Amino acid sequence: MRFFRTFAILFAALLTVLVVGSIAAACPTCKTGLEDGAAGGDLISGYFWSILFMMGMPFAIVGVFSGCMYREVRKARREKQSDERTEAQNTEV
Repeated sequence: MRFFRTFAILFAALLTVLVVGSIAAACPTCKTGLEDGAAGGDLISGYFWSILFMMGMPFAIVGVFSGCMYREVRKARREKQSDERTEAQNTEV
């Protein structure tokens, strides 16, 4: 029974995608921009670069954040070692 229910849900989802796919082919702005013909290449190129930019931003943000945290940890460790050396020198004297 469970297999049949899962199969029915997947089949309904696939059918919906196939039926509605032609309606949701593109947003109205893209569709009219591509119908103009001459500016279609620039529009496609613009969307290409904007998608690459949007996909790259999370990695850039995480990378910058990680780099800053790594730098702060190294700085804290260096300061701790410097303090330990100073304390060791003060106890020897």
